[in-house]
Amino acid sequence: MESNLIHILKKWDGIHTDYLIACYDHNHHDISFFESLVNITYNTTALQTATTWLIKHHYDHKKTLPQHLINELLSNSTKLKNWEAKLHILQLLPKVLISTSVINTLDLFVRACIISKKKFVRAWGYQGFYEVTKHIPEYKQELRVLCENAMQTESASIKSKVRKILMHLDKNN
Repeated sequence: MESNLIHILKKWDGIHTDYLIACYDHNHHDISFFESLVNITYNTTALQTATTWLIKHHYDHKKTLPQHLINELLSNSTKLKNWEAKLHILQLLPKVLISTSVINTLDLFVRACIISKKKFVRAWGYQGFYEVTKHIPEYKQELRVLCENAMQTESASIKSKVRKILMHLDKNN
């Protein structure tokens, strides 16, 4: 399935998601589809945006994947090259069970995202760091400081996300 899927994904124009939705609709009942997506994500940089979009689309429809696939996806997150793929993984974090076995790699990933040149990645990087603090509570104070600094230096779109994180931190203290 993997080589056929690579061929299909290479035909995507990078813009119109209808093509990806059709691919998803045709394959989402087959677990090997998702196994192939995870493998392709880290072996074919040019297809990272498409593969991570398809996985995120699956979760957006209230479906899940086996934990071993999520672990594999997250444990390799620092290898992502495309900013859109990074964004998709960050957007997945609140929806997936994060295993302790991947938390250190995920920590490195979200910290790198917080300093990304792409605003959306930075904004979701703060959210990702918040997800990490659920496993490493000692990081909550560091996150608070980062968020407070962001409220002084970041654009309005990032401040909106950061404001919500600060509210969650206040609520959970």
